[in-house]
This record gives sequence, structure tokens and C-alpha cells, in this order.
Amino acid sequence: MAEAQDASTPHQAGVVWDPGFALRPELANAIAEVTASGKPHETRVETIRGVTFTVFANAPNNLRDLYASALSHAQKDFYVYQDERYTFQAMWDHAAQCANRLRARGIEPGDRVGIALRNYPEWIAAFMAITSMGAVAVAMNAWWSGEELVYGIEDSGLKILFTDVERTERLLPHLEQLDIDLVTVRHRHEGLTTWEEFIHDAATEMPQPEIAPEDNATILYTSGSTAHPKGVLSTHRAITNALMGWECGGAIAMALNPQMGAAVGRAAPPPQNPPSIILTVPLFHVTGLVVQTLMSFRHGRKVVGMYKWDVEEALRIIQDERITEFNGVPTMAWELVQAPNRGSYDLSSLKSAGGGGAPMAPEHARQIDKTIAKGAPGTGWGMTETQGLATTIGGPAFLQRPRSCGRAVPPIVKVKAVKDDGTDAAPLETGELWIWGVQNFTEYWNKPDATAESLTDGWVHTGDIGHLDEEGYVFITDREKDMVLRGGENIGCQEVEAVLYEHPSILEAAVFGVPDERLGETVATVVVVRPGMALTVDEVQSFAAEHLARFKVPDHVWLRSERLPRIASEKIFKRGLREEAIALLASAQA
Repeated sequence: MAEAQDASTPHQAGVVWDPGFALRPELANAIAEVTASGKPHETRVETIRGVTFTVFANAPNNLRDLYASALSHAQKDFYVYQDERYTFQAMWDHAAQCANRLRARGIEPGDRVGIALRNYPEWIAAFMAITSMGAVAVAMNAWWSGEELVYGIEDSGLKILFTDVERTERLLPHLEQLDIDLVTVRHRHEGLTTWEEFIHDAATEMPQPEIAPEDNATILYTSGSTAHPKGVLSTHRAITNALMGWECGGAIAMALNPQMGAAVGRAAPPPQNPPSIILTVPLFHVTGLVVQTLMSFRHGRKVVGMYKWDVEEALRIIQDERITEFNGVPTMAWELVQAPNRGSYDLSSLKSAGGGGAPMAPEHARQIDKTIAKGAPGTGWGMTETQGLATTIGGPAFLQRPRSCGRAVPPIVKVKAVKDDGTDAAPLETGELWIWGVQNFTEYWNKPDATAESLTDGWVHTGDIGHLDEEGYVFITDREKDMVLRGGENIGCQEVEAVLYEHPSILEAAVFGVPDERLGETVATVVVVRPGMALTVDEVQSFAAEHLARFKVPDHVWLRSERLPRIASEKIFKRGLREEAIALLASAQA
């Protein structure tokens, strides 16, 4: 497990970004112009943990500096939640109070402090507090069951956890076995400290311990090919450079295409409507935390939170709060397009719309462009392990290549396809997609073997299969890892199978994903019932729901009495089962 430390060496100037494909002269000139010495997005090279990366010379040293920079917008609205409004100054003050109380409770730099809440304002204040005082913020998946929450608490070694009423109730049966303090948010429970009591009368002067760029900042849990979620450990530098990466990529796009700048409302200040975005996904998700919320500190963007995703509420928020940017999983933008009452709302403030985390159907892209995106639809691709940053595509390029997730974001990201023999694939040749850049995570918490399998010389092995074309556009065609991508959420098939095998009536289980028009994929399983025992589909789903978050519970269940088919290695033939399941679903809909 990595210790928090500055593992970098002195930097060098004179950066040349080599993405691995030929750059058009106009693109190369735009990159050189935007990243030149003395410019806001000036780049340099720096060796970090033995790997030389391109970094931004002017990136904030740490997240506390990022938050402090937003105080230039101190009295502007930062976070709006239902009828509550918090300015950048107000959120800073709440965070400072929380940070001071954490210090008084004995929390030191490097300690882990968790958050298990809905997207309440307290989520953001707690996160700012934890990371500003040098501790590590552990973003717990609020959809987890009680057993899953216990795993995350014990795996990360939490000392304090902020919980809302649903998470508190799930943890109550387990509290005796846990050595942890709970701070309750927006509810009371006998014997536990409330948020209001926790921050009461605390100073609003933010603690200022030294935080190096390479100090650990966050742990976000992600499902994968293992039986339990993995804690993705990231540094302050990884996050702040990812934020500047999106920003720089946008600046390069504007330099290439001034008309695009006008389309997204940033080329002619002051804009008619100040920048604002809906927080469409949970804050424990890299999209909600990094892409939508932390990015907002850079230029004073307003964030409007939702209790949960609801398309009618989203339309109202866009109208009433004059939202300028919409970003979520692709299904959300599509639901806006399809909403029966869309014409009843004034969506004229919206300048861009899109999504990432899952492929977008070509027809969806065209309709989003036609109805709400105003010439600036877009999507992208990234992972929790890359702070969500890898590729992006928008505007005409997206409409021309709707099945592409874009090109590597210049000038800090590279993407390549790697063949089975470990050599780099040629353009249009299929391989596993790898992502390189300073934004990449440091390690999987407590899992050195998984880390070694996923990180090679600064490259993250994504588990996604695809290719790059001659211009560097990335196309994802398959998935190597045993996972389901449901509405932007990764679900490890082995994790679900491990739970199903606990059922006394289940002899065998195979879990896989099947296509779904709304969510991209949903979870399906074929189970073999033990001889002499009885089992129903409802019983399988109810048992899974007792141990897993709801989104991991199989939507489709088939029961069998015969042994599942095998391949030559005696592994279960999942691909065949999946093809059979897809055919059965198609025939049922016919």
C-alpha cells in the first residue's frame, strides 16, 4: 500500500506530446499554442514513481488550493439542492468547520474518512474538509447493502463515516463489530453525533497542513473482475491535472474551431447565462465527483443537485436554474429527448448535452443534437482509475463517428490498443485498450496483485477491447473483463456469482450482461438448481437483494437442472449462454 509522499523528481520544460498517431498540422499548432510557456495550460514533463508524464505547470498543488481558488467567486451560487443555496464562501466555511472538528477528533493526514450519503450539500462539505486537511476521502457507494458497506469500512480502515438515514439503518446491525464513529446527516439516532452537533461552533478558518501533489487524496470503489469491489487510490496531482486536462482539451478545440466556442457559449463573455450544470449522478461516482463537481471549482460553475434522477425534475431544473451544460450517462440525455413534456419547458439556456460511461447509440446522438444539444452533442470515455479522463468527442466529429468515444485528450493522455502478445496494435487492429497519463490512479487499496495486473509503466489496462483508426479515434467493441456496464455502473460478474453460490439451492451460476435499450446492459444469470431442491426466479432475486446493492441484482434469471456448458478449459461457456439469453429475450419481444 502506497504511503503518502511526494514521489516526483524535478521537472523539465519543452514538452512534445506524441499521441501515437499523426497529428494534422492545424491540431498540432493548436496544441502548441495552448500549452506554450507562459500560457495558463503550459505543460512540462515530470517523473513520478519512476514514470515520466506530461503535467500542467499551473495545476493547483492540491485540492485545498483548488477550493481556495474558487473564492474569487465567493458570493456566487455554488451548490443548489432543492430549496437550499450555498455560495462558494458558504461551502468553504462549512468545510473548514468540519476539517477543524476532524482534527479535534484525532484525524491526521493520511487517515481515511468516509462519506456514505445521497448528494446532499454535506457530502461536498465533508469531502472538501477531508481532502483539505490531508486525510483521504473514501467515497462509499450509497447503493451498497449493509454487508457491502461493512466490507468497504473494513477494507479502507475508516475512522469516521458520515451517513444519511438509509446508510445508518443498513449499518446499525453491524456497529458492534466495527471500530468506527458515525456522524449522522439529516437525521438523528440515539448515541450518534449529528452533523449539526459535529460542526457546531467550529472555526471557519481552514486548517493548512502541508499537502504535497503526490499525497493520497481519494479512494473510490469500483467493481471489476474480482469478488469484491476494489478501492481506487488517487493523488491530489492526478485529480487536479485531470481537471485541467478537460479544460485544456476544450481550449484546444476552441483554438481549432471558434464556431464551436460560440456554440457552447464560452467564446463571447459575459455569457447570457452563467455556467451551470446538473449533478445527474451520485457523488461517489467519478463522473459526479470529478467531472461535474470538482471541475466546477475551476471557473465558478453552479452545480444543481437532485435527490435522485428524474427526467421531469431535470427539465424543471434546466428551465428554472438556466442550466448551460448537461452531462450524465447517455441514457439520461436520451430520456430528456424522449420526455413527453419536453416542449412545455424552456431549455434555451442549454448549450451542450451528452454523456459518458456507456456507448451512445447513433440515432440517440442524432436526436440529442437535433433537439437539445444545439450542434454541440458529445460523449467521452474514462474510468474511475483515470479520474474519468481519457477520450472525448463532440460536435460534427461526433455526428460523423457516433460509435466512437473520441480521441485521447491532449496534451496529457495517450490511448493505445495492445494485442495478446503484448505488442502495440496497428490502426484498425483490435486489442485491449490502455490509457496513459498523470491522471491515472496510484494503486488498488490493499490489492498489490490487482495493481500489478492493471498498471504497466504508467498505462492502465482498461479491460475494454477495441481499436483506434488512422486519426486516433477510439472505438470500443467488446469487454475483456467479466463485467456488466449497467447505466454507467460497473458490476463484477464474479461478485454477483459469489453471492448466488451462497444460496443452498444453487449448484452453479453464470452471470453476464445482456443488451438493454435504456441502460446499455442489464444483469442476467443462468443458475443450476441442486437435485431434489426447488427454486423460483423470485427467490433468486430476493436472495441477491439481501446481499447486494439493488442495481447488481439480476434482472433476468433462467433456471436449469442440467450442468452449464463448458469450454475446453472446463470454464463455463458464458459467451454461449449470453447469446442464447439474447435470443430468448428477442423472441419474447417479437
